[in-house]
Amino acid sequence: MTDSSKKLTQYTLSALCLTGMSLFHQAAQAEAEAEAKVDSYKAWPMLYGRESTPSDDVTMTMGVEMQPTFTLIDSKNAASDKSEFSFQRLRWYMKGSITKDVDYLVVTEWARNGVTSAANGSARVFRASATFRDVFDMTNIQVGSVIVPFGHAFYVPAGIAPWVNYTRMTSQLYGCGSIGCTADGGEIVTNIFKTGVMAFNQINLGSDSSLSYTAGVYNSTGVKQQDEGDKKDFNGSLEFHKGSIWAHYGLRLGSAQINAGPELDRERHAFVLRYNDFAKDKWWAWGEVMTGKDETAAADLKAKGYELSLGYKLTPKWEAVARHSEYDPNTSLSNDTFQETSLGLTQRLERGIRLQYQADRIRNDSGTIEDNIFTVRVTVPFAKKMM
Repeated sequence: MTDSSKKLTQYTLSALCLTGMSLFHQAAQAEAEAEAKVDSYKAWPMLYGRESTPSDDVTMTMGVEMQPTFTLIDSKNAASDKSEFSFQRLRWYMKGSITKDVDYLVVTEWARNGVTSAANGSARVFRASATFRDVFDMTNIQVGSVIVPFGHAFYVPAGIAPWVNYTRMTSQLYGCGSIGCTADGGEIVTNIFKTGVMAFNQINLGSDSSLSYTAGVYNSTGVKQQDEGDKKDFNGSLEFHKGSIWAHYGLRLGSAQINAGPELDRERHAFVLRYNDFAKDKWWAWGEVMTGKDETAAADLKAKGYELSLGYKLTPKWEAVARHSEYDPNTSLSNDTFQETSLGLTQRLERGIRLQYQADRIRNDSGTIEDNIFTVRVTVPFAKKMM
């Protein structure tokens, strides 16, 4: 081989190497840019509807969450006065993957609350589901007893919620089966957990924006396995996130049948606007508006309400929250609106333990209800990966 041929070969090889390195760099840069375009925020269904990391191996994480609570109620009606130690929640759960395409979750409740039997607090498996990930590379499908997204307040995980007690509006229009039901004393509250099938996914729109959706069909009787009527409930939600803003709409269309009577339709709408992340940012603002309509034998019963809240982290360990809400259980009547004002304080301790204080002042227009509620609650979480 002549010197000129050797030089030509060297030049050719050098050019090929440079071209290859350039193509590799461009591919790596394109991949990095593609990753940068993915919103780092994880919507609630994505975060709690499936495992964060898929695995071909069987995995299992077990955990316990305890919320021992002290409640003091000073009411205009002396019969409602209370000074009580209790457990708001006492939960054991197990979750993991069966394959990289199938996740599972089982949650049991042992405290005496709306999930368990009101009489004795007997334990209940109130969430048990399997999630099929990335079905047809389009969506996720969750089957079983699942949390039904509607507003935001009720499906924020109990261990990180910025308050102790929910408002009357969220209890009546989200947590209860019907307008005017008992808000905190039995199985009727379990309407936020339903047995059925739900599709959900998060669509990335850019580096700091995304659109999340849920759509599901469920039994109309809460967590019970049977459905007393022929109709099924539909729940859907859309959540848009961009930067520090979350805008959310929730819809519930359903029915109820009691003692083989007629199936009565129900309709719910929720509108949510949040600014800043309450779990991370120094301050945040949060507003929810809900409306409801229940069919009755006489005429439709309509209700509406709103709540506004503001949180500020005084230090990395202490956070203060103020909240105001109003709830009208029957818009066709006057002088029946409830007003609730709440002040809360959260102290963050080690290993996720939180100590919370909350004072609630509840009044109604007619003057028949004047409740002052003071609550102290400790949240103690524990989780360990078993396999």
